Amino acid sequence: ARMYPQPHQETTSRPPMARTSPVSMEIRDGVALISMSNPPVNALAIPVLEGIEAQVKAAQADSGVRAIVITGSRGKFSGGFDITQLKARTEGKPVRNMSDFNGVLNSIVEAGPKPTVAAIENLALGGGLEVAMACNARVATPKAQLGLPELQLGVIPGFGGTQRLPRLVGLPKALEMMLKSKPVKAEEALRLGLVDAVVPADQLIAAATQLAKDIADKKIPRKMASRDRAKLPADEATAKKTFAGARRQAKRVKHLMPHPWLCLDAVETGVAKGSVAGLATEQDAFAKAVSSLACKGLVHFFFASRSTAAVPGVTDAGLKPRVTKCVAVVGGGLMGSGIATACALSGVRVLLKEINQKFLDAGMARVRANLASNVKKGRMTQQKADAIYSLCTPCLTYDKFKEADMVIEAVIENLDLKQKIFADLERSCRSDCILSTNTSTIDITKVASKMRNPERILGAHFFSPAHVMQLFEIIRTDATPPQVLVDALGLSKQIKKTPVVVGNCTGFAVNRVFFPYTMSACLLVDLGLDPYAIDNAIRAFGMPMGPFRLGDLVGHDVGVHVGQNFIDDFPSRVYESNLIPGLMKSGRMGEKSGKGFYVYDAKRAATPDPEGIAALLNASRAAASGWFKRSTSGELLAMTADDIAEMIFFPVVNEACRCLAEGVVVRASDLDVASILGMGFPPFRGGVVHWADQVGAGRIAARLREWCTAYGGIYQPCPYLEDCAVQGRSLAEGPLRGPDRSKL
Repeated sequence: ARMYPQPHQETTSRPPMARTSPVSMEIRDGVALISMSNPPVNALAIPVLEGIEAQVKAAQADSGVRAIVITGSRGKFSGGFDITQLKARTEGKPVRNMSDFNGVLNSIVEAGPKPTVAAIENLALGGGLEVAMACNARVATPKAQLGLPELQLGVIPGFGGTQRLPRLVGLPKALEMMLKSKPVKAEEALRLGLVDAVVPADQLIAAATQLAKDIADKKIPRKMASRDRAKLPADEATAKKTFAGARRQAKRVKHLMPHPWLCLDAVETGVAKGSVAGLATEQDAFAKAVSSLACKGLVHFFFASRSTAAVPGVTDAGLKPRVTKCVAVVGGGLMGSGIATACALSGVRVLLKEINQKFLDAGMARVRANLASNVKKGRMTQQKADAIYSLCTPCLTYDKFKEADMVIEAVIENLDLKQKIFADLERSCRSDCILSTNTSTIDITKVASKMRNPERILGAHFFSPAHVMQLFEIIRTDATPPQVLVDALGLSKQIKKTPVVVGNCTGFAVNRVFFPYTMSACLLVDLGLDPYAIDNAIRAFGMPMGPFRLGDLVGHDVGVHVGQNFIDDFPSRVYESNLIPGLMKSGRMGEKSGKGFYVYDAKRAATPDPEGIAALLNASRAAASGWFKRSTSGELLAMTADDIAEMIFFPVVNEACRCLAEGVVVRASDLDVASILGMGFPPFRGGVVHWADQVGAGRIAARLREWCTAYGGIYQPCPYLEDCAVQGRSLAEGPLRGPDRSKL
């Protein structure tokens, strides 16, 4: 075997390559084995792309080489293009344009004098799969996942994926894989024709090498995906029908998220005019997508969600999280059973406690129902569901709680009850057991006030349904030991949640930031706006549902109970409407009563009910008529959907600024993650703070001051926001000290 070092080329057009290349080549019996090594997922960073180019060129030029195998080291082929490069580009930083790498794939990987085979172990995603598809054949291991998930980041495949994937798997499947960012496993990839063989990992290189030799010896035909039209629609009408269906879906969000439409442009050009024209369109479309606000927002969210577990002074202090083997959950209601399910799904043993057998049976039944839903959806077998269910032990006493590494209390929001439970837990659990409460609003120190060692408690706030929702708010107090926080962060990783560490305050992060959301919506209704028009405007903004449909889903009694905490603690900046209390008095509690702002059929489908709520609207508006300082009926008629969204979300931004000023979260981007995962804020907008910075602090502060004059303190801009507006600084970076607000 001969080893080829990475060649060094001193040129003016590109910097000299590093001495140790992330791409190596070894010649074995006339086959060049080219291996990428860029841990942890062999991302296609610039040096990797340069290394692939240099090594493939060297192999193609070597008379002792008959064929080429491209693979990845450490059990992975490649997770795709280096996203840090994409981030730099969305931030306007200078980055090298690697669009010429397409020429490398086309001319020397796919169509060079010697055939190429990709040996795919476990992972070939994004640019990684695009490199593999440029090869003349592909061999994969049984656990391999193959896909083009670029649209999740607001871009499109940029290394020929829009051209080769439809030609390898057919147009409908290719569109599904790209537009839905839906990967396929090796078995399906083999059936589709995306890979040519599936072999055990220990046979991968040998099988790929033999296949490469067979192609070189012309025992097997050499295929070039970009030139193959066999799997494309045979007639123009079929192709147009397929694209028309896909574009109907993409058109609804085209103005907000252009990348699905741009992806379709590239694919359709390739189908209609050939892959050369398609590749040119792909490059143009990629450039447009990467410069969009949606790409900027999605890339920001990607990196922000991966930084939430880093807490300065805690996670960098050398502490290691202790493995949580057993979690005890007190309370088997919807939330408690969901938490129990989330833990059991990740292999954590669960003790589920209730106060009587009836409630306990109901709680365990909810866990079983949660698992049954996964079986019904094909996500697991019944055998696996039974094994997971067996991890949950029902309890009527605290006798087994000595086994627990962590306890999560999930009973109703009653302070006296919670205080009694924690006094009992302190006696029943080991001294190193973490005690936590799932309260969504109550001050953690109040819950701990009857404990001998109140520093043991922290908040562990899940979002319902807890086994589905990804966000996990970890609420610390001034007395929370760093090791306890590290252990809680460790649990979040074990159960595959995204943690956000939050300071102890009313509502914590998500509920605190979003308390003006429904209040502002109610204010608009009291001013005369149609609640369904408001819901439609908020859905058009990108939320999964509007505030009134959300209230119906959660239950208006729950909303009023939570909202009372903010009325009590922040009386100068709330708006109290009679709208929802009136709704409740008439028995319209939301989905659970069959009617709220909407009426619900047996399948819980919502239908607006303007006649049913008309009297309630009139009564609420009459009660509010003296609240406002001036009439605005004419202005309301002129409000656009964007105006409505701003009037509802600008006070949310304002409250986020208060949280940043108080140090409630570690960093501004944590609020972005929390708003997306906890409240459904549109990911393509990057989160509530990121979006606000796109709008600009100056505009937001000016509008809030205007509304505050007319409608009261709910719109009073806070000093943090005003300071950023005056100083021209982003909300994420915050204002400078000692601002001069006289200009306002």
